[in-house]
Amino acid sequence: MRRIFSASLGTVVVLAGLASVAPASQAAGGGKGGRTHVVLPGHSIQAAVDRARPGDTIRLKAGRYEGGVLVRKRLTIRGAGNKTVVLPGHHDHCAKAKAPGMGFCVVGRAKHPVKGVTIRNLSVQKFKGNGVFGIYTDRFTVMAVVAKKNGEYGIAGYRSTRGRFVWNWALDNDEDAGLYVGDTANAHGTEVAWNHSYGNTLGVLVRHAHHVNVHDNAITGNCVGVALIDDGQKGGQGHNNVWKNKVYKNNRTCAAHGPVPALGGTGILFFGGDRNTVKKNVVKHNRGKLPYSGGIVLFPGVAPAHGHARPARHNLIKANTVRGNAPYDLVNKSGSKTNRFSHNKCRTSKPRGLC
Repeated sequence: MRRIFSASLGTVVVLAGLASVAPASQAAGGGKGGRTHVVLPGHSIQAAVDRARPGDTIRLKAGRYEGGVLVRKRLTIRGAGNKTVVLPGHHDHCAKAKAPGMGFCVVGRAKHPVKGVTIRNLSVQKFKGNGVFGIYTDRFTVMAVVAKKNGEYGIAGYRSTRGRFVWNWALDNDEDAGLYVGDTANAHGTEVAWNHSYGNTLGVLVRHAHHVNVHDNAITGNCVGVALIDDGQKGGQGHNNVWKNKVYKNNRTCAAHGPVPALGGTGILFFGGDRNTVKKNVVKHNRGKLPYSGGIVLFPGVAPAHGHARPARHNLIKANTVRGNAPYDLVNKSGSKTNRFSHNKCRTSKPRGLC
């Protein structure tokens, strides 16, 4: 949980099959889509990435590979489904970009994002940092990836726009969130959709970000299902949409760590945030005894070092099915009277009358 409420990492410094067999590192014509480079198990993904030209595809056969792969140009890296497994090895090329411990790192620069990278159809496991990490990216797609047992986030995007994190499985990334979007004043509709997130501290985390869409995910077995966090930085968090997610039994308990309080038994959690819309979600059986436990729960944000916590305000909570949560289905301790609760199917609330 070290980075759930902390400043940006940038400031700190099922699945488809594979095409025909080819020798390791052989490049073939790829038509308008560029060339295709096939890498066999045990061979270097990084070497193929370094050799490739923008627009090329790196194809990985089923088997095991060494991670720590640094990408700075438009490429597609595609495995053979969950039989393609990327694990820590002896060479961490992401450390060169000040992002050590990542399985894949896509790293651009302010005002010069890396555009159009796709990572798909593989499994990335057991990295100290994130399974898949992007910073200063545009149109970064992570699709049909199993991100499992990584030390921090499963799949994460910082300071990025127009991303797509879809059809992934984020499992047992115990320290932080399975799926994360943060530190962007306007994500321009970054999409987190049709994923499964299980066994993480947070299923999906949107922190210090605006204009993110989180929909049609199955989120269960975490300490918190979905968290929208204003961490006290300038600009706050807001204008995000959360709809049609199934948020069930997020009943793990995660101990307090640094600025992060103990969490557990929460479906959808607001810490501050402006003008978010949460609608048509099914939020059931999220049960706990902690201050933030419950179905859909609104609290003020995190107080900055020299200032007061901003309330959660002007948010719309509409047409959700919120049942069987404890201590309440809906909780409004937001610090504001501007939030709207409309047409939700629930039985208990604090204060009364929200259902």
